[in-house]
Amino acid sequence: MNPLHPNRKFQSHRINKRLEKLRKQLIKHNLDAVIIPSTDPHQSEYVAKHWKVREYFSGFTGSAGVLVLNQDEAALWTDSRYFLQFEDECKDYNIKLHKQSIPHAPEHVQWLCDTLGENAAIGLDFLQFSKAQIDYIWEISASKKIQLKNTPKLVDEIWTDRPALPSFPIEIQPLDYSGETTASKLLKVQNKTANAKADYYLFSSLDEIAWLFNIRSEDVDFTPLVTAYALVGLEKTLLFCDRDRFSSTAIAAFSKLNIEIVNYDLAIVELQKIDANKKIITDVSSLNYAVFNGVKSMFLFQNSIAKELKAIKNETEIKGAKSCMVKDGVALTKFFIWLENELARRAISEFEIGKKMESFRKQQDLYMGESFAAIVGYKGNGAIIHYTAAAENSAMVKNEDVLLIDSGAQYIDGTTDITRTVWLGGIPSNELKIAYTSVLKGYIALEQLQFPKGTVGMQIDAFARFHLWQQGLNYPHGTGHGIGSFGMVHEPAQGFASSMTTGYGSTEHLSNQLTTIEPGCYKKDFFGIRIENVVLSSIKEKTEFGEFLGFTPITLFPIDRQLIDKSLLTESETEWFNYYHKVVFEKLSPVLDNTEKKWLQRMCEEL
Repeated sequence: MNPLHPNRKFQSHRINKRLEKLRKQLIKHNLDAVIIPSTDPHQSEYVAKHWKVREYFSGFTGSAGVLVLNQDEAALWTDSRYFLQFEDECKDYNIKLHKQSIPHAPEHVQWLCDTLGENAAIGLDFLQFSKAQIDYIWEISASKKIQLKNTPKLVDEIWTDRPALPSFPIEIQPLDYSGETTASKLLKVQNKTANAKADYYLFSSLDEIAWLFNIRSEDVDFTPLVTAYALVGLEKTLLFCDRDRFSSTAIAAFSKLNIEIVNYDLAIVELQKIDANKKIITDVSSLNYAVFNGVKSMFLFQNSIAKELKAIKNETEIKGAKSCMVKDGVALTKFFIWLENELARRAISEFEIGKKMESFRKQQDLYMGESFAAIVGYKGNGAIIHYTAAAENSAMVKNEDVLLIDSGAQYIDGTTDITRTVWLGGIPSNELKIAYTSVLKGYIALEQLQFPKGTVGMQIDAFARFHLWQQGLNYPHGTGHGIGSFGMVHEPAQGFASSMTTGYGSTEHLSNQLTTIEPGCYKKDFFGIRIENVVLSSIKEKTEFGEFLGFTPITLFPIDRQLIDKSLLTESETEWFNYYHKVVFEKLSPVLDNTEKKWLQRMCEEL
């Protein structure tokens, strides 16, 4: 029985039935096709349950993907991170996989327009599509005079038990952890607005709103975001979020800052009241088309100032990040000692391993939850890049072979994300050791890299892949992403990717940013390898040629040495490895007991 879908036959019937019902809705509403994305009205990567429409109709649980349905075919586009997951989850459904060559590329639009005839009609919920996305669909479909129809209620007759929008209480992030007041942040936005000779700044992205107003909640799994829009004026600000979610103290505090809280469902109504001669700055990539279509004012499209500002961590956020890395390292030390002892006497399911790891993190101060669903992949399951072990029938891990664990946590003072690949026992193959060592060399290459100011993610990405390429190997995902401060584990915009079409590839790296480095290598049905740390960027040197930046790791946990082919490491790489483990031991040992110190000392021995 498949670990991801133990009730495969029932699930298959249910998904195929939903697709049949949706086709009937197309006929009822005179539509030739419908496009269902994975996003919400804020273009979020991870969404509240209410917005998991694509998952409901496809059964595919990956965070990225687009479902397209017409009378002849149901097709889903996703990127290489999810190919194996789709094959596993959806092989019994009447859905065809289209493999994207570039993540998030709108390849489905051209396919659909080629498939449809003249004057066809496509249904879309304008709330789930950005202004930029709709513009692109108009452009591609224009030659056939294809109509785009807003169909926000299309699925409601089928998804009758659709979850309501979130209504969890909202907390204010204390200054001791945010490091900057809402008043200070708003002033920066207002100055930007005034300098652009505009009247308002409209924010749609949930992570930007959480940062700007120092608010946190649990609207989205694993991410402490609040469902809201925000309109920052030169004198008054409107925060569109249900008032009953705030305490009276919070409402009073916001009132002193001329922030009025208006219920979320009134956002478009209130925005429509703005005079047509007023100018509103916003980000075209996050503004949904329903809002754009309903507002009379002139929009000035710019990259979001909040995205730029929050990517640079202040001293308090950096201090918090380092603090939570110590706590995370302690939790993982306790967990891996437990795992080592338990595997000596019994096999353990991947699911139990994930839950046990979570239990050790829960013991840490300021812990608030996982930052994403833990990936615990044994042997071939590690090759499923975003694999999640099910509660029933997940693989049983024995004291042998390879195990990949990618996990993270949310603490009030920061967010963590770490991957370790460990050898549990037996004699590893040369193929596995070469792949693992090449991944390690790629990680070290980025951490040792010094690069000039102005360098973007794509320019750096190749350094992580070089040693894998020399072995004829590669990996189908980016090499790293920004990370928030008690925020999104995948925080735009800086990172490392092999294409300029993504923000991670095209964004400049600046000082005081938190970013992951996570090269990998995967062989279907055999193994998954990934090594990941969070690093802090800083200026390393100033010369006549300008400023040069580099990275320093802040994640604190040993990297497994059992799969390393030492003959492939240079002297410099070996020195880096030994120094990193010296730092890990120095930072973690003071808060461990004697037994834990001895275990950590063994894990941190020099190569």
